[in-house]
Amino acid sequence: MEEKITYDFDTVISRIGTQAEKYEARKQYYGTNDVEPFWVADMDLPSPGFLVEALRDRVDHSLFGYTEKDPTLFDAIIWWMRDQHRVEVAPEMISLSPSVVSSISMAIEAFTAPQDQVVVLSPVYGPFFSTVKLHGRVPADCPLLIDKGRYEMDWQAIDTALSNSLTTMLLLCNPQNPSGRVWQADELLRLGRLCKLHGVILFSDEIHSDIVYAPACHTSVLTIPELRDHCVMAHSIGKTFNASGLKSSFSIVPNAALRTRLRRAHRRAHSDNINLLGKVAITRLFSPDGAEYKRQLNAYLKASTQEVYEKLDAVDGLKPMCPESTFLVWCDFRDHGDWSTVSNRLIKEARVALSGGTFFGPAGEGWFRINCGHSRSQLLPAVDRICALFG
Repeated sequence: MEEKITYDFDTVISRIGTQAEKYEARKQYYGTNDVEPFWVADMDLPSPGFLVEALRDRVDHSLFGYTEKDPTLFDAIIWWMRDQHRVEVAPEMISLSPSVVSSISMAIEAFTAPQDQVVVLSPVYGPFFSTVKLHGRVPADCPLLIDKGRYEMDWQAIDTALSNSLTTMLLLCNPQNPSGRVWQADELLRLGRLCKLHGVILFSDEIHSDIVYAPACHTSVLTIPELRDHCVMAHSIGKTFNASGLKSSFSIVPNAALRTRLRRAHRRAHSDNINLLGKVAITRLFSPDGAEYKRQLNAYLKASTQEVYEKLDAVDGLKPMCPESTFLVWCDFRDHGDWSTVSNRLIKEARVALSGGTFFGPAGEGWFRINCGHSRSQLLPAVDRICALFG
């Protein structure tokens, strides 16, 4: 029997000098390099060794010319979606893309027109707003409501926005970034039915869907039959395997007519393929070995995010949300002053760089997102400094 690998997430690996954005851009965004970076949503935890071996084997070949879309790549995606997400996918439904944001951009091009409205549910990942605006469309923000410390959809606001004749698409973060909220099947069904009623395309960004903590369970929009004819699902190896730099993503569109429109937009932008090493990575990662790595990673991240949540929750005036998914903790600091004051204290006194809430839209003002995808020997002392500062 093959010996089971136990992955080491505790050893600190320096990323200085590797062009890592979260380190190299500290001076640009925070005014100093003397802060520990817990902002950009990638992990300081190593990708699995079997991925490194697969990439090294391909690099050793030494020729890196144009590549085809090999069937084994699509077989790996189909296996992963079936085994990990209970989704049956045919190969013709899958389109490749450099990133989920690229897929969002191409979907905006394919399914909307200038001055159309695109519904977003904030606070949400910043490019949901910026990409819509860059295409000359208008974000229709339906801020989420807070009920008993977790986000809920504002159904009245959503229905009103979707009923507007200018609304043609809704962008959903599923699971939700920055809060780690896992949307339930009944919520997705209700949202999808509203989109269908008003003739609106539902785009589901499921990039965080592999990092979900029991008893929560991710529900892909693709598992709900009523939604499949008017939805686009996008996913990536980026978060699960800390491989965002490989620029390798994909979308799944069951409806052939929508798929044709989306692919036409991709072809116009020459964004309908991914790089060679990204293809190697997807093929190797979406496998039983990748599923075991993910299982161990999730156990580590669940313990880390829970401990960070509990530390913050014990401080008067800090109001964190307990994440059901992602390696992120979202915390309300508004009782400790305005956004600028708190930000300056975090940088100058706690010496940490967090993602400021305004990146996630107006509903995020006064909140900060903490990236817990680090060795605990890095993460917990930094959180202790935050707690001591505001305690």
